[in-house]
Amino acid sequence: MGSPRLAMAAMAAVVAMTAACSSAGSGGAVTGEVRFAREVELPEGAVVTVRLLDTSLADAPAVELGRDVIENAEQLPVRFRIEFDPDEVAGGREYSLSAEVRRGDELLYVNDTVHPVLTRGAPWQSDVVVVSTNPFDTCVEPLPGVIHSSFEDRTLPEGAALRVWLVDVTEPEAPVLVTETSREGLDGFPIEFELPHEGVRISRHHRYELEAEVVVGDTVLYHIAREEWRRVWLPHCPGEDLQLINDVFPADEFPGE
Repeated sequence: MGSPRLAMAAMAAVVAMTAACSSAGSGGAVTGEVRFAREVELPEGAVVTVRLLDTSLADAPAVELGRDVIENAEQLPVRFRIEFDPDEVAGGREYSLSAEVRRGDELLYVNDTVHPVLTRGAPWQSDVVVVSTNPFDTCVEPLPGVIHSSFEDRTLPEGAALRVWLVDVTEPEAPVLVTETSREGLDGFPIEFELPHEGVRISRHHRYELEAEVVVGDTVLYHIAREEWRRVWLPHCPGEDLQLINDVFPADEFPGE
């Protein structure tokens, strides 16, 4: 049996060699995801930048220890990995992550809360939550609207019903139904409505069209006959000062394209 002293010496040598190799050939990495309040598609050419910062001094600029740049990011969340030199990290200092999403010079998303990492009990893996610079991206309110007609002298028959739906036409070859609603018991124009917000994901990066028709059973009485008449741009959250407004036209006079 070998000497305990020799065994301890051999173990110490192995530990020392391992530490030397580690300090000489390996570094650290902070990983995680950049997240928005929900999944969101990013416009073409979007760039996500995540930085590891030393924020120990409140009255001095933060010092960057590393960054990850994800070019042509297609959506959030997106994963990141920031490699850094562990020798630059001190236990008594504070470190945090920052993230931003840009398209060219336009800032789209940025974090507005602190995400500490590495020291003082903070993890090495952390997601970074960002907020939109345009409040419309977080809109979850019902979408109000009004349907008008220039032919108000026509009487709506008993059983007339309004059907309204919002379509994402960003990809013209594959339009996507966003939300819809209907209203019965109509007595004339204008007709107010609210599109429900459940499941609605409106983005300033997409294009939408409002479709509407007044029907009795399977017979269409009024509709939006032409594509250019039903285009709707939604720049911010609808409210009392912004409604989805469109006109419908008699189907017997405007049969559509």
